[in-house]
Amino acid sequence: MNRYYLAQLVIDFVLILLGFIIFMFPNVASLSANMVFYTMMSIYAGLKLCEYFFSEKKSKESFYLFVASATSAFSGFFLRDYPSNGVLSVTLVVWVLMISIIKIMSFETIYKKKTNLFIIKLTSMSILILIVLMVSVNIYYRMSTIGYMLTLMYMSYGVLELISDGLDYLSMDTKFLKE
Repeated sequence: MNRYYLAQLVIDFVLILLGFIIFMFPNVASLSANMVFYTMMSIYAGLKLCEYFFSEKKSKESFYLFVASATSAFSGFFLRDYPSNGVLSVTLVVWVLMISIIKIMSFETIYKKKTNLFIIKLTSMSILILIVLMVSVNIYYRMSTIGYMLTLMYMSYGVLELISDGLDYLSMDTKFLKE
């Protein structure tokens, strides 16, 4: 396994771990929801930047994901005077839109080579969009459950990315995903 796939799998496990940490301490998220969300986004942005620099395959996708997550994390500084439920909801929607655009740009190369992997990644991205949109609507209307909503979002994003990255690595073997 080369360093690129190893870095992706480590980042996916860290996302699942961050979601589990929020699950274990939901009161911290309810006290300072903005701080928890923007801290998690900063950690994710830092991990994506490390993936970009440490892997020998300089993936534009990891750099663009860094920019999207860093922009979402940095927006908390400018929008801290507004109500937190509205700010978090809008930030989540904008973040998932940026991520979906970035992922769609990277689907172009997958579709030419492996159609089954393309369908799996497209389904994974669609599930993520649906989950994040539901979480943002729930955060807008019910701020009391923010710890569990952020847990759901980070853990599902980590699991979906883990599955997609694992299948991407396994698809190098032509016997695994038959075309």
